[in-house]
Amino acid sequence: MFRFVHTADLHLDSPLKSLALRDPELKQQVGIGTRETFAKIVNLCIEEMVDALLIAGDLYDSDQTSMYTARFLANQMQRLDKEGIRVFIIKGNHDAGSVITGQLIFPDSVKIFSIKAETVNITKGDLNIAIHGVSFPNRPVPESLVPKFPYPSQGMFNIGMLHTSLGGAQGHDTYAPSNINELKQVGYDYWALGHIHKQFCHKGETTVVMPGIPQGRNIGEDGEKTVSMVSVDETGITDLQQVSLSVLQFERVEIDVSDITEWRELVVTIHKSIQQLMRTLSHKIYVLRLNLLGTTDLNWRIRRDSEILLEEARRIVDDNHEFWIEKVETNTQGKATNDNNKAYVGALANLSFLEDTEIPHSVLREIEDYTKTILRALPASSKKVLGETEDEKNKIVEELLEEGISDTLAYLRNPDSEARQ
Repeated sequence: MFRFVHTADLHLDSPLKSLALRDPELKQQVGIGTRETFAKIVNLCIEEMVDALLIAGDLYDSDQTSMYTARFLANQMQRLDKEGIRVFIIKGNHDAGSVITGQLIFPDSVKIFSIKAETVNITKGDLNIAIHGVSFPNRPVPESLVPKFPYPSQGMFNIGMLHTSLGGAQGHDTYAPSNINELKQVGYDYWALGHIHKQFCHKGETTVVMPGIPQGRNIGEDGEKTVSMVSVDETGITDLQQVSLSVLQFERVEIDVSDITEWRELVVTIHKSIQQLMRTLSHKIYVLRLNLLGTTDLNWRIRRDSEILLEEARRIVDDNHEFWIEKVETNTQGKATNDNNKAYVGALANLSFLEDTEIPHSVLREIEDYTKTILRALPASSKKVLGETEDEKNKIVEELLEEGISDTLAYLRNPDSEARQ
């Protein structure tokens, strides 16, 4: 039996992206979460007595120069080496040019694949394993790397390690694109992939696994995160399971506030929702984003006093260090009145129209031009405040635009609004 753990995209000590993480203690928890999760991955390898750990790219970020991270990583590799566990690493788009890569001295049990296809053969009892890998060069890779891989080794269980934007996944840069059919045609038994932060598994004669990011870093990476643990014998894969090891988990919590008319009732509803969640979740730190939904007379006040609601929600978890409230998101609507059908003119007429329709491309392009102008004026350290990819940036900008439209119209439709006097 040959057993291995497959992970990718740890992004050790990557900078925090969420502007909502203003609490210093929470920032620290998220900041060290990737290191603690990697230590738990190493613990899993040792406890399960696996034969190898496969890391399919983006072990850390390209601009990460912390020697503390280097020392931490070297210590973890020594732990694995001491237990006779081999480590196989390919470089992805984030760690190909890292300063740490050239400075760390790993044990001989650690193999870092080069930009040319390499194969390492392993024999365990009567079972022969061939691990093929290709690392990213220190540049963008718009072309497929699959043609670089050699033919499968005959009479062996073949594993391919590749960092790839499988199927052109949204929200990720298109690096080393590939697809399932292309990978199957190579003839390997298992593809250990990386780059896409969402878990994916295709089982069959060729098994293709994208383990996803093992530790979420912001609300865009919400939900349970896992690594893959695989067992192989002479017949092929006998067991493939996803193991959750993250120390911190982001979660979105939907709260229906329909027909609530009193502020006190609203606060009680939010408190009960949080308390119920606290009873069902445990064993790790949870960062929650509350999403208020429904049609209510309190629509405008909820939007105006969202910071007050945030503090009310945080008051419930103040003494519980396993739960944090990151943000209160408002997606409520006001109840229809005759004034809702008021004939606005000029810019307000445009806003009223945009509230119930898809925002036209012409408007989005204009906003995009404004956004580019603002980002160009920011210092280098802040230029990725709206995300690392165009898809991330466009999504955030569109969400902010929609929120601004809703807030403005809610204010104008509020009976107590000064604008209505």
